[in-house]
Amino acid sequence: MPLHAARADDAIDPSLIPDGTYPAHVDKVINAQHIAVTMQGTLKVFLASGRATITFTDKIKVNDDIVVTLTDGKVTEYAKK
Repeated sequence: MPLHAARADDAIDPSLIPDGTYPAHVDKVINAQHIAVTMQGTLKVFLASGRATITFTDKIKVNDDIVVTLTDGKVTEYAKK
């Protein structure tokens, strides 16, 4: 299913997103290794850290705008905008 075909209330499987760098809006920091974000304005995605050294707790918070680099559906890098 193309990313633009999903409804706003559907969560997208991150493994379906091509590897690359994307802007995202943080909806929730679930724990040190997992976040819920909105991409492309309406697409809800649950992302997991791709490395033990990449953690989200204390670095980002709800409503932050970030840029994430995804590899095989996992976050391999991120930065606050």
